[in-house]
Amino acid sequence: MSRRTVTAAAWAAPVILAAAALPKAAASTVTQVDLSSTARHPVGPDGNHQSLAYYQGARLCDYTFTFSNNGPDVLPAGSTITLGLPFPAIWDLDSLQIVSSHIHSLVPAGRSTVDITVDGAPTAFRQLFHFTVATEVPVSTFNVNFTIQMNDVQNTATNYYSVRTTANFSAGVGVNDINPGNNADFADNYAYYNHAPATTP
Repeated sequence: MSRRTVTAAAWAAPVILAAAALPKAAASTVTQVDLSSTARHPVGPDGNHQSLAYYQGARLCDYTFTFSNNGPDVLPAGSTITLGLPFPAIWDLDSLQIVSSHIHSLVPAGRSTVDITVDGAPTAFRQLFHFTVATEVPVSTFNVNFTIQMNDVQNTATNYYSVRTTANFSAGVGVNDINPGNNADFADNYAYYNHAPATTP
């Protein structure tokens, strides 16, 4: 064996060993989902969404919002849904009851408000109710039916604004939502809640 062959072999061996020692790149394990929601105004006695122009006076309001995991993966437990209603002052906040949520367990995760005031108009807020989804959500759609007691409070905000309900579906930690633009939704139409000039439907 020539000196040139020995030298080449000595330099080549460490390179081969180093390459063998490198670990294989780990496959991505991040959960990929596409979450969406649909908000609506109250359900009428016939079970259909009323989409009325006015909701006036003390009554038990019955809502059904829709939430979807459009895939491609199963959504792990720990996601959050948010139910949004106009004007905190017109509700008995403690009266909200989840009537049904398909097979999913919803755990109350607090309440908050968001300012929806328009420049030059009366101050107004939206009431938000947050729930943790304590179960996995497969690629599917499910309804959340809830009721809440509305009172007869009127104020400058209720007498000025027509409003929409809102819904939001957000993933938990370690989950990638590939289309976050459709997480939130607003009811299709605007309506008055406890608006002084309203008739009572």
